[in-house]
Amino acid sequence: GIMSKTLIRAAAVSAVLATADAFSAMPAGAFAPGHTGPKLALRSSVRQSKVGPIMFETKVFKKETIEFSVAPDPSKEDILRGGRDKFPLVSKAFEGIKKVGVIGWGSQAPAQAQNLADTFKEINLEIPVAIGLREGSASWAAAKQVGFDEAKGTLGIQDEVIKTSDMVILLISDAAQANDYKTKIEPLLKKGATLGLSHGFLLGHLESVGQTFREDLDVVLVAPKGMGPSVRRLYEQGKKVGGSGINASFAVQQDKSGRATDVALGWAIAIGSPLLFETTPTS
Repeated sequence: GIMSKTLIRAAAVSAVLATADAFSAMPAGAFAPGHTGPKLALRSSVRQSKVGPIMFETKVFKKETIEFSVAPDPSKEDILRGGRDKFPLVSKAFEGIKKVGVIGWGSQAPAQAQNLADTFKEINLEIPVAIGLREGSASWAAAKQVGFDEAKGTLGIQDEVIKTSDMVILLISDAAQANDYKTKIEPLLKKGATLGLSHGFLLGHLESVGQTFREDLDVVLVAPKGMGPSVRRLYEQGKKVGGSGINASFAVQQDKSGRATDVALGWAIAIGSPLLFETTPTS
């Protein structure tokens, strides 16, 4: 299905980059001029024009363009390498965001919320990360156990967290998104807020019923290619082992502010993704 194709693409990008790193250590002339084997070009530059459908622009981070093949079937794609050395740039990517609300406590929410909070703390970025849960939620105690707390303003009722957050990362179940987004969530979002998703279900659902996202919102997606516990475990491992983390795809559905791409990239880097590539919310 679509998820399998996305995972295969992530593996392919990683493999190409690993090959590029190996080739970069070879001396000039290692390949004869007439060599017809696999070729790969890796460059960091400002593109003068789009050369394919999988290209993006960023004002904060330094992207790279990888070339998978040569004529007659060239395939190029922009990617961004993450890593803890990129954490300081998250401050610039999140300019204007004063509070991040993470709604839910399923597989992804605990990992992403903790990783974001840890990254912000490491770079002295004073943006609170607050968990929003339904009143009486059985997950309340679990969120408190890992450090989120009402007294600190980092744990609260879902409605209040949505109302007071500049960026809302919606990580509730598919059924809850379908039932509640238009009636109980979107009306509470601040004007000009950023809505973050980790898969494309909600967009597909809205399109199926002839609806769209509110026009004043930025809508972005960051989809780690692994379950939440792995996202958290490898983030923590990355504090000691370079390169640890779960790769992620990202997408921009609406960019009202003109900064949505950088917010998405900053989000992905802050949760520990070592490699980022663009997709679409429906893919």
